[in-house]
Amino acid sequence: MNIQPINNSISMQGNPNNFWNNLKRKVSQKAIDALPQHTVKESAKKIEAWEQIDSFMSRPAENRGIMGATALLTQPAIDYHNHKVDKETRRISRNRTIAKILAGTGVGMFVVRGPIYKAIQSMTNIRGNSKFSKALLPKKYLNDIAQNPKFLKNYRSALAMSIALGAMCITNFVIDAPLTALLTNYLNDKTEVKDE
Repeated sequence: MNIQPINNSISMQGNPNNFWNNLKRKVSQKAIDALPQHTVKESAKKIEAWEQIDSFMSRPAENRGIMGATALLTQPAIDYHNHKVDKETRRISRNRTIAKILAGTGVGMFVVRGPIYKAIQSMTNIRGNSKFSKALLPKKYLNDIAQNPKFLKNYRSALAMSIALGAMCITNFVIDAPLTALLTNYLNDKTEVKDE
């Protein structure tokens, strides 16, 4: 791989920064040349396993679950170890963060994204015979989609994610906010007893 020089100068006079640009380009090229070239040879089993992991992680509900689990492992600890505030504020902040994560992940996975993805799957079924099995498939590209299952999978995920984002504009206020308040109050009551 080679780094191509960028020449933005249109005048006939020399660019005073040309020396530094050439030096940066040469140093960058030497760094790239120093890296070893390596080609990975994968077996069919490994490729299939990676494709299954990709398929699992790209579905909206599972993706939300992974993000929620990661947030639950990191954010409460960050809030609780914030020494710029007093101990009581840290405890309440940690509880509110846990409640937000639990409410957002639960509603996002089980109320919004999961059911929407299931509905999208049933409405983009190429081999389906029901009235709505092809309702969300573009008629123009039906043959192309039938021949390319990866495109259909990506189409389903993208469509489900965009519809879920619209639905979450409503559920964030209707379900998430009250559920977060209830969980925060519950956690505050439980942790207050332990602290005393």
